[in-house]
Amino acid sequence: MSLKDAARKIIVDDMFRPLHNRGEWKILVVDNLGKKIISTCLKMKDMLDNGITLIEDLAKARQPLTYLDAVYFVRPNQKNIDHIKKDFGEKGVSGEYSGRLYKAAHLFFTEIIPDDMLIDIAKSDIAPFVQTVKELNLAFLPIEERVFSLDNPTAYNDYYGGKMTEKKLDEIAEQLVTVCATLDESPCPKVRICNSNLDCVKKLATKVQAKLEKYKEADILTANNKSQLIILDRGFDPISPFLHELTFQAMAYDLLSAVSASSKIDPVKNTYTFDSRQDSSLDDTKKEIILDTSNEVWKELRHLHISNVAQRVTQKTNALMENYSNLRGSGGEQTNMSEIKEIINKMPKYKREEANLNSFIKLAEDCMAAYNSGTVERAVKLEQDMSTGFDSTNKPIGERFVKACVPVFVPQNNGPLFTHYEKLRVLILYVLNKKSLGKHLSKETLLRLIERAEIKREEKAVNNMIDLGIDIFGTSDIPDRRDPPRRERDTSGVFETSRWTPVVMDIMEAVVHEKNLDTSHYPFFHAESQNDGEMDMGGITSLRGHGKKQQVMGGRATGPKLIIFVMGSISYSEMRCAHQVSETQTTRNGWEVIIGSDNILTPERYLDNLIKLKD
Repeated sequence: MSLKDAARKIIVDDMFRPLHNRGEWKILVVDNLGKKIISTCLKMKDMLDNGITLIEDLAKARQPLTYLDAVYFVRPNQKNIDHIKKDFGEKGVSGEYSGRLYKAAHLFFTEIIPDDMLIDIAKSDIAPFVQTVKELNLAFLPIEERVFSLDNPTAYNDYYGGKMTEKKLDEIAEQLVTVCATLDESPCPKVRICNSNLDCVKKLATKVQAKLEKYKEADILTANNKSQLIILDRGFDPISPFLHELTFQAMAYDLLSAVSASSKIDPVKNTYTFDSRQDSSLDDTKKEIILDTSNEVWKELRHLHISNVAQRVTQKTNALMENYSNLRGSGGEQTNMSEIKEIINKMPKYKREEANLNSFIKLAEDCMAAYNSGTVERAVKLEQDMSTGFDSTNKPIGERFVKACVPVFVPQNNGPLFTHYEKLRVLILYVLNKKSLGKHLSKETLLRLIERAEIKREEKAVNNMIDLGIDIFGTSDIPDRRDPPRRERDTSGVFETSRWTPVVMDIMEAVVHEKNLDTSHYPFFHAESQNDGEMDMGGITSLRGHGKKQQVMGGRATGPKLIIFVMGSISYSEMRCAHQVSETQTTRNGWEVIIGSDNILTPERYLDNLIKLKD
C-alpha cells in the first residue's frame, strides 16, 4: 500500500467511518494543514460517501449550523483550541449557550495533543459538546506513493539562516514521527553529522528520537530492528536541487513552472494548463490536467527520460486505437444492435483516454520546445560535465571546465544569452569544481565573475553555501564537511544529458543492498529518552483512543522501511530515486524506500531560497 493510500485509509477508517450514519450529514472543519492533507488524499465524492456535506476553514467566520455535528481535523495548538471553544459559545447564567455554531464536536488531531490542552478542553464550556477526541498521528502531506512533505515553506531559511526556534523544531520532529506512525514502523534515526556548526541536525535528531520513544510507550509504534530513518541536511548534496534533469516530471516542473514559461505548470496545485486547439485566443481552448498518481498514464511516464516519452505515448495511443477498432468489429450488416449499444456505451471512455494521452503528448512537446529554445540544451551538457567531473567520453574534465564556462559568463559575438538562473547554476558548479580540485576560488575572483555575468543579485546564493557547511573559499572558520566517495556507476547506455546521479541514490542503494552504509559519515544516533513526566489529569478520562494501529500495509507482513528526510527541501530527481530503488529492490529483500522533506522545490525556487537565505 502506498503512503497516500495508507494516509487515506487512516482518515476514512479512523475518522469518518466510525461517525457515519446513513442519512446523517456532518460538517468538516479544518485548519491549513488539515485542509491540505484532506485535499491530497480524498476527492469530494469520498467526502460525500462518508457523510461530509461541507468543508469549512477553522480560521474563517462561519454560519451557524446548530442541527449538524462538526468534525474537526486540526493541529493540536492553542490557537486552534481557542477557535474550537469559540465555536460553541459561552455558557450563560441561565445555563444556555450563546453563539454556538454546531450541535456537537468530534475532535481529531493530526498528532499527539499535549495534556494541558486536554485539561483545557475538559474544563471549558465546550466539554458537554465534545463527543470524540482522537489523535490520528497524520501531520504530513503524502505527495506520492513514496514521497511526503511536511509543508513548512520557511523551514529552509529557518534551518540554514539561523532562524529555527525550539518550538518550530519540536513541531517538525512531531510531524516526522507521524510519518513513521502512518507506516506502523519505528525506524531508528540515523543522522549524518555534516559539521559542528549545524546544530539543528543534532537537535532535530534528538527530538525525533525522544518522540519515537514516546510513541512506542503509547503503543502507537512497534519496534523494528531493520527500518531506518536517516536525517540529512541539504549540504549533503548541493548539486541535485538546481541541476537540469531530463526525466519527464523533473523536466516539466523545471522548465514549465518558471515565470519565462508563463507558468504552464503550477508546482503547488500540481496542474498543467495548455491550449487544446491551435486557436489559443479562445478561452475555451484552455485545458487543465492534474499531475498526480491517480492518472495512470502520468504515473507510468513521469520517470522516463524525455527521449522515451514520445515513444511510450505513441505505443499507448496505437494500443488504444487498436482496441477501439476491435470493439467496432467489422461493421456492416453483421453488427447487431447489442454490439452497437456496447460501442456507444464505451465511446466516452475511449474519448477520455484519447484526450488524456493527447494531454501528455502536448506536455512533452512543451518540454522539448522549452529545451530547444534559448540556451537550456547547452547549459544541460555543461552541467553534466561539471557535476560528474567527466565529459561525455568519460575523460576527466580537469581545468577544461574553466574555458567552457566563458561563453556562459561573458556572451560572445552573436552568442546565446544565458538566463540569470542558468548563469547561477553554472557558477555554483564552477565554484564547487574549483573546491574539489583543491583550488578554492578567492572572493575577488568570484566578484569579477559575477560582475562579468551581470548577476549581482545572485551573488548571495554562492556566499550562502557556507551556511550549508560548504567552505567554498577555504577560509571559513566552519570545519569543511567530509563527503563520502561516490559510488562508481557504468554510464554506458546512459543518455549523455543524464549522467549525474543524485547522492541520495548512493545512500538508498547502500542500505537496501545491505552493504553497511559508512557509519563514519552516517552514524547511528543515540539519545537518552527525554521523559517529560506525567501530568495530573485531575480525574478527567482521556478520550484519546490512540493505541497501536492495525497494519495499514494491506494486512500482510511488511518489510523494513528506509525513510530519508532532507532538512529544507528535496528535488524531483531525488523523489525519482526513491521510486526507482524501491521498484528494483523490494522484490529482492523487502526494503521500501520513502523520501520526504519540509518542501519540494523546483530548481529556480531552490535557488531563490538560497539567494534569500539571510533576508
